[in-house]
Amino acid sequence: MKTPEVVVKYGNLDDFELPKIIYKYRDWSDKYHKRFIAEREVFLASPETFEDELDCHNPTRFDLLTKEQIYDYFIWASKRDNPNFSRQQHRAFARDWAKNSLVNDKEYTKRFMENSVSEYYQHEGILSLTENWNNDSMWNKYANNGQGFCIGYDTRIMFKFLGGGGPVTYEDEIPIIMPEPFMKFEEAMRNRVYYKLKKWEFEEEYRTKKFWPHPASISDRQIKLPREAFNRIIFGDNISSKDKDEIINCVQEFIGDIEIVERKNAT
Repeated sequence: MKTPEVVVKYGNLDDFELPKIIYKYRDWSDKYHKRFIAEREVFLASPETFEDELDCHNPTRFDLLTKEQIYDYFIWASKRDNPNFSRQQHRAFARDWAKNSLVNDKEYTKRFMENSVSEYYQHEGILSLTENWNNDSMWNKYANNGQGFCIGYDTRIMFKFLGGGGPVTYEDEIPIIMPEPFMKFEEAMRNRVYYKLKKWEFEEEYRTKKFWPHPASISDRQIKLPREAFNRIIFGDNISSKDKDEIINCVQEFIGDIEIVERKNAT
């Protein structure tokens, strides 16, 4: 697989090009989906809960390191952790650890990688969004066959509470992740979070993420947004009159005056 160049930028949100509005498909019959309006919140889920078992599941591949790379890894680790060591001390450290480290034990390395992914799940939260409000497959899969609705958010206001984000790239294979110094942290993050298999490309996903230094609780993952973050509500083609009325009333009470439109009339 040819991997595109990874460019990860940091800075103020005003420095980046972002879609003006970004969308989330929802189902009013789901009590948790109602919270997106009634509580003005979004939920950053653990990747462990995702339907796609490969999503964010690629571990750091210590098992692919050659003997030479294992030595180089411990040279790098020694320079990072022991800045006052002499050149000879760094080499002695690397020789000792390359020879005696459990990274040479394939079973241990396998368990270590599996445990690292499980631990990562506890700290990471991801919100799946899209730039496209007019995707038939998304209306069917995530908005109850068009009986639901779609929330449009002001991307810049939303991201002030969530951090940055970006579009998902769809490939035939999920790219591997190598440990530093063989792969930069930014590239590893991109490989883990922003790649999915091509069978999911119908989602046209644009996602944002948040990482907590501690295992994230449910309340941590529930991020409340200001009223200004909401741009519009789009009703699905098959939504009931009852659900329409309930959503309109809920929007007026908890969000305020924003555009509410039928899908057939949306532009």
